[in-house]
Amino acid sequence: MRVRTYIVLLTSGSLIGALSIAIFGWLTFSGLNKATDDLEQEAKMSGSSSDELADIMAFLATTRSIFVTMEIYPKNYSGVFSIALEAISLAKEGVNLISDKYYESYPDEIILPISKGIRQLEGSISEMQKIPPFQNDNQWEERNALARKNYDSIREKLKNKLDDLEFKASENLNKANQALAIKWQELEDREQTSRLSLIVVIIIYFTLIIILALITYRSFALPISRLEGAAARSIEKNKPFNSPEIGPTEVKSLTRKLQGLIIGLEDTVSKRTSALVKKTEQLKLEMNQRIELETQLVHAQKMEAVGQLASGIAHEINSPSQFANDNILFLKEAVEGFVSKLNGSQNAPDEKELTFLKENAPDAVEQAEEGISRITTIVKSMKNFAYRDAESAKKPNDLNQAIQSTIVVATNEWKYHAEVVTNLDDSLPMVPCNIGEINQVVLNLVVNGAHAIRDRFESKEKGEIGITSKHYPSDDCVVISITDNGGGIPPKVQERIFEPFFTTKEVGVGTGQGLAIAHNVVVKSHNGQIWFQSVDGEGTTFFIKLPMTQE
Repeated sequence: MRVRTYIVLLTSGSLIGALSIAIFGWLTFSGLNKATDDLEQEAKMSGSSSDELADIMAFLATTRSIFVTMEIYPKNYSGVFSIALEAISLAKEGVNLISDKYYESYPDEIILPISKGIRQLEGSISEMQKIPPFQNDNQWEERNALARKNYDSIREKLKNKLDDLEFKASENLNKANQALAIKWQELEDREQTSRLSLIVVIIIYFTLIIILALITYRSFALPISRLEGAAARSIEKNKPFNSPEIGPTEVKSLTRKLQGLIIGLEDTVSKRTSALVKKTEQLKLEMNQRIELETQLVHAQKMEAVGQLASGIAHEINSPSQFANDNILFLKEAVEGFVSKLNGSQNAPDEKELTFLKENAPDAVEQAEEGISRITTIVKSMKNFAYRDAESAKKPNDLNQAIQSTIVVATNEWKYHAEVVTNLDDSLPMVPCNIGEINQVVLNLVVNGAHAIRDRFESKEKGEIGITSKHYPSDDCVVISITDNGGGIPPKVQERIFEPFFTTKEVGVGTGQGLAIAHNVVVKSHNGQIWFQSVDGEGTTFFIKLPMTQE
């Protein structure tokens, strides 16, 4: 027998039984149906009020979390403003949802003051966020106190409006529940009078359902269950597919086709798995190549900077080498004179010349040693700066030493335009980082600062570059700041300075890669932060924040 025949028979029996029960039930419970409809209507209204209250409470929790955020975080923690503003965005979405979805329950006179209060609160927090966190003068304290006072006033007004909204939502739910209780009582009264008839209808109905269920199980469910069990045993336990061909014609045909399908399934799975493994290995290789290319890009930019600084470095080495060479030549003459004197040569210097050599030889030795020491310092700094970790590993490194080496390498870029003043934290711990990449970041910022000072003063006077390092145990991080008193960054380009290939310098002078690479190294490679504060015409300070824990 085909499935269609089974369906026709079962459907006919079901329709006849259902029609008989429907007629009997309609005659017996026509009044009960009306009461049930009324109860369902009230239940929908009550459920809608419950959903409404849930949305209201979610909105209230989101909005009140802003108050909690501003209270539990330390007042000098600038990250609190970002958290609060993010919660405000969610609150604004919530108030728009309530205004659109529940307009009849909460008209404009309730919602608009709350929406206005949220916008005012956002503006107040934004004003507080604009106060720089690194200033500690009296003027900053006054501005901070005034902004806080304005925030507290707006918060108090908004809190009262939120309390009114919560009360209104609870009141609406209570009214809906009371109406539901009344309708429910009416339905119970009607059910009491029709209970006996209902029992008879239920017995007839369930008898019909049981009969149809048994027929359906034996005709459809049992053959399909056996088919599913045989397939599971074959696929999961690697046993032969063995299922009797029973049930409708379509189920028997499906059994035969499934048996043929499972035979070839194992080969197909094996081929697909092999292809997937190859794709995975290829993806791993491409990821490793990308990481290597990024490392090579940073190192290439560093070597480009070294090439640009080469002439200056050569000049820095040439001066002390010439100085040392002159003193060594003097010492050579002194030694030859003393040797001639000891050998009794006729060309030996007289007593006056010997006295001169005796008095100046120690100074010549000291000065030659000083010149060679200066050359050694420059070469060592170049070696430290040009170091590249092939694995891009984050290893503990002396950040202060790296900064000093970078300053030496860039000497020829800043010494004619600025004085470098360092204030490095002597207690700075070893920082886990790729020191070669950090060297490149510091070099880019120092050279940019020197160029900004040069462009502002035009060699008429020297500016100042300040470099500091500081460990913050509470945040488990280290912050490097590089300050120059150059011309500052124009406001119209401040948002784009970290974009690749963006530069304000002339064509051929700047590539626009320095700050882009610095941002990539600090943020992506070291999970840190880089930001700046700039006043147009006065100067710029860049901050580099590196966490003390790296993955």
